[in-house]
Amino acid sequence: AQVFFGGGDGWLYSFDPAGDGNGNSKLLWKFDCNPKAAKYSVSGRSERNHLIGTPVIYKDRVYIGVGEDPEHGEGNGHLWCIDPTKRGDVSPTIAKSKDGGELEIPKDGSRRLQVIDPNAGESVEENPNSAVIWHYTGTDTDGNEKIDFEEEMHRTCGTVAIKDDILYVADFSGIFHCLDAMTGKPHWHYDMFAAAWGSPLIADGKVYIGDEDGDIAVFTHATEMELLAENLCGNSVYSTPIAANNVLYISNKSTLFAIGKK
Repeated sequence: AQVFFGGGDGWLYSFDPAGDGNGNSKLLWKFDCNPKAAKYSVSGRSERNHLIGTPVIYKDRVYIGVGEDPEHGEGNGHLWCIDPTKRGDVSPTIAKSKDGGELEIPKDGSRRLQVIDPNAGESVEENPNSAVIWHYTGTDTDGNEKIDFEEEMHRTCGTVAIKDDILYVADFSGIFHCLDAMTGKPHWHYDMFAAAWGSPLIADGKVYIGDEDGDIAVFTHATEMELLAENLCGNSVYSTPIAANNVLYISNKSTLFAIGKK
C-alpha cells in the first residue's frame, strides 16, 4: 500500500498510508521528475516543471508527466514510468558537487529553482538506485533524423489513460500521444492545433480528448491511429470527458453536455 503525491517542486513522493506509528509520515521513496540542471522560471522559458497531473498505477508501475501553470506558456516535457517497489531516493540521477562528492541539498529551499549549477562545476551521475523503467521526451518516428514538434513530449496538465497496455496522454502544446505503456515506444501522435488542459477518456472502444478550441477528438482505441470524429462543443473544453451509466458527459466553459441514446 502506498500513497502517491505529485509535488509542486517537481518530485513524486510515495508514503506509507499507515505512517510511522507515532502520528508522523513515513516516506517510502521520492523521485525527481526534472533534470538536475533544469532551472525554474515564470518567464515562459522554464525547463523545470511542476507535477500537475495525477499519478496513475497500472500493472504495478507508476506513470506521471511534468507540467506547468498554463499561464506560463508551453515548454519541454517528460513522461515517466517508475518502479514503485524501490526505496529511498529513486531519481534517475544524483547531484554531485564540484569535488565529486554527493551534493548536499540545503533544506532551506534555496536549491528548489535549480538543483545543480553546471557553471560552478557541479554535475550529475547515474543513480544506481534509480526506479526509472522508461522515460519519454520524444522519438524520431518518421526517420528524418530529428525530433519534430509533433514527435516531442511537451508540458502536460493531464493524467495518462491506459488500457490493454496502450497509453494515451495529451500535452499542453496540443499533441496527443499514444505509447506502449510497457516500453514507452510511441505508436502514433496527433496534432490538435490547440492546447489541451484535460485528460483522455477511454470508453466503448474509443478515446476522447478535448482542447482549448472546443473540439472533442474521438479515436479508435488501437495502436494504429484512426480519427473517428472531431466534434465542436462551442467553446473551450478544459476538463476531461466522463462516461457513466451509458452517458458521455462533456463540459466546456459554459455548458454541460450529456450525450447518449434517447
